[in-house]
Amino acid sequence: MIESEKLVHTVLQAAEGEIIGRIRLQKIFYLLEQLGLGGGFRFSYHNFGPYSEDLTHALLLARILEKTIKEEKVSNGSGFYSIYSVVKKDLSLPKKIGSLRAEEIKEYISRMKQTSSVEIELAATIHWLRKKEKVGDWRSEIKARKASKAQDAAISKAEELLRGLGLAA
Repeated sequence: MIESEKLVHTVLQAAEGEIIGRIRLQKIFYLLEQLGLGGGFRFSYHNFGPYSEDLTHALLLARILEKTIKEEKVSNGSGFYSIYSVVKKDLSLPKKIGSLRAEEIKEYISRMKQTSSVEIELAATIHWLRKKEKVGDWRSEIKARKASKAQDAAISKAEELLRGLGLAA
């Protein structure tokens, strides 16, 4: 198994050097783990869906080792958002990352980066409810847990993302 901070760096490289948003980053790693990334990150359910404290620690270690940078920016509203990027952009990747080919990971990440943060959060939560909690009526459950976000159109886009990643079943 690849060391967690190196894996974070490699995935950021595959993401063209940058992922914007802490929640998006967590959901990208969650979905990549489900696809076979093999990072060994343990996830539990939190307010924004699957969350890994292991990943948070790996990100911190990658920053300490000067492999990644985390910038905080002020959003249009009153909050902040994070930008995770590599210190030195390198387009070369190992052929495989976990059980996934580098080209697959690049394609998966590209799809997830093009999806809104709400839709990727819903996609990860739908997967979590179906596969981890084994909730039969996951649609009602997601609407209860995420009433302000789980609108039918956003749920449909989230399901489309899962289908595109091969995680719909």
